[in-house]
Amino acid sequence: MKSVVSFFVLSLVLLAGSACGKKDKAAPSAKVDKGDVEQIVALSGTVRPKRDTVIPAPYTGYLRKIYVSVGSKVKKGDPLVSFTANLNEDETAYPIRAAYTGLVSQVLKSEGDYLVQNTNEAKILKLEDRSEMFVESDVPESDIGKVKMGQLATIRLNALPGKIFKGEILQIFQAARDPENSWDRKGGAFPIRVRITDPSDEIKSGLSGILEIQVAAKQGVLRLPQEQVHREAGKYFVFLKENGEKREVVLGLRSEMFVEVVSGLKLGDEVVFPMGKDESER
Repeated sequence: MKSVVSFFVLSLVLLAGSACGKKDKAAPSAKVDKGDVEQIVALSGTVRPKRDTVIPAPYTGYLRKIYVSVGSKVKKGDPLVSFTANLNEDETAYPIRAAYTGLVSQVLKSEGDYLVQNTNEAKILKLEDRSEMFVESDVPESDIGKVKMGQLATIRLNALPGKIFKGEILQIFQAARDPENSWDRKGGAFPIRVRITDPSDEIKSGLSGILEIQVAAKQGVLRLPQEQVHREAGKYFVFLKENGEKREVVLGLRSEMFVEVVSGLKLGDEVVFPMGKDESER
């Protein structure tokens, strides 16, 4: 009998605790404040120099001399390599010269190598013009209407954590990149080129990173966190914390975190997270 009574009392305690938990549970709330709303398009990209040139074997023969090494800085007209059809000492070797001032970023062959023209193995070295550095990326079809020439971007490179660089869009393709397969019917991607406006020697060609392009911004507007707004039948609503009223609002610019409130609320109004009937009863 005692065990039955104990079980009954324990059940009442657990039920009371559960009821208190439900009563104390409050929906997350937020107040309408004034602040900035920035719309960002985020893209992955790769660092490229202003221009680069791979020096190949001009014809089938021997690499007689290499005048540079990796990291060499050359001026326009400086000799890079010389090449001959054979290794006869009496054969004159005319050097291939740099077409522009730049940096030798790769040396792929050694003196004396025999190279066959027009093959993948005929590449000798790579010369880069790093007077300007860029990040190249592809904008998906869904965002191309937002991206404009001259827009600013922030650049984060995976190899340089914690550092942020600035950029500016200088080129946007006016046609989508051709798909690799003719049967691919997905939305196209539009290549863009973003100039890094504050480059450093740490930035190297081929580094990967993230571009964040600011495509729209408003300062000092009424705003709410995105999750506080409920969409229903093409309209937007919030729930006032004071009396639970469901009120329609008109929204403006949206970012990943905030939405601009054009009308329906005033500064300081507090709203609660929109919970459905089933969720509010849990």
